[in-house]
Amino acid sequence: MATLTANRVALRLYVTGQTPSAERAKLCLASVCDELSRGGHWKVDLKVIDVLSDPESAVMDEVFATPTVIRVVPAPTRRLFGDLSSPEMVLVGLQIAETPVPA
Repeated sequence: MATLTANRVALRLYVTGQTPSAERAKLCLASVCDELSRGGHWKVDLKVIDVLSDPESAVMDEVFATPTVIRVVPAPTRRLFGDLSSPEMVLVGLQIAETPVPA
């Protein structure tokens, strides 16, 4: 039986200001969060961090390029950077199934 924590996804999206690539990444991740939450299977937490406002977080998470998305939960962490415009590719790259696999 899956636990509530097994059904939680925590993501951090690092962007630089309001560049076109940052805006595409935000739209993509909003779509990913909507898709995962839609069936009620996942509780999704998305934190968007602008490295211009919060460079310390980027240093702590070892982010050297933006946009970067990090799947923090469930462990182990996964990260993607670069073109984050395809929700399907983000789901595959972060290894998140639309329906959680029972633990």
